Amino acid sequence: MSRARVRDEVLRAVDGRVEAYVVEPADGQVRAGMLFLHWLGERRNDRSQFLSEAKAYARLGVRCVLPAGRLPWVPDPVDAETDVANLEIEQRRLDAALDRLRAGLPDAAPLALVGHDFGAMHGLGLAARRPEFAATVVIAATPRWGDWFLRFWKVEGDRFDYLRRLAPFDPVTSVRDLKGAVLWQFSDRDFFIAPMAALELVRAGPSDPGIQWYTADHAMRSAKARAARATFLMRELRLG
Repeated sequence: MSRARVRDEVLRAVDGRVEAYVVEPADGQVRAGMLFLHWLGERRNDRSQFLSEAKAYARLGVRCVLPAGRLPWVPDPVDAETDVANLEIEQRRLDAALDRLRAGLPDAAPLALVGHDFGAMHGLGLAARRPEFAATVVIAATPRWGDWFLRFWKVEGDRFDYLRRLAPFDPVTSVRDLKGAVLWQFSDRDFFIAPMAALELVRAGPSDPGIQWYTADHAMRSAKARAARATFLMRELRLG
């Protein structure tokens, strides 16, 4: 088993720079890749959220890229036109992160995506546009950007026009084009996401593998959830 090597890198994207951790096996023997997209919350709400998990996978031969999120960390949602532009920017930033993940990997190396909260929502858009992931883990995502933005930010303009303008970017729209195996992880005690919202998102996909529910909150600090992710990813990336 190799040691993990962590690099703090700045990636070039069309719209600027993307800070990211790149975690790899120290011996350079990479056989799979994972993209980790973090949440917005009260603890580890930055690219360090999944760093310990990434180190564990790197020791098994996996390159992991953990980019910093932008919308809505900075800037805030403000109106339909601005938020659509920022969602497009975020997708180009994730393109840069995925390109860094793939760089130099063998063609047969499988890829996975793990996202939590806003990271999962952005990740579903990426996975729908670039169906390169053999496995996707979605943790505590909502069907629509408006579910969050209209509730917790001061957004200008008509509410219904806002929802209409953002609809092409909504996870419930993106999930229809999702490829590969999917693990859906939600909490049965999530104050922010009702069970029906979780079910709506999952059932909008091309298949409905069901949801794994955990006794946690929106932060999903659950040893069982982490263990289930590991089992799923080890199987789908053929790391066993």
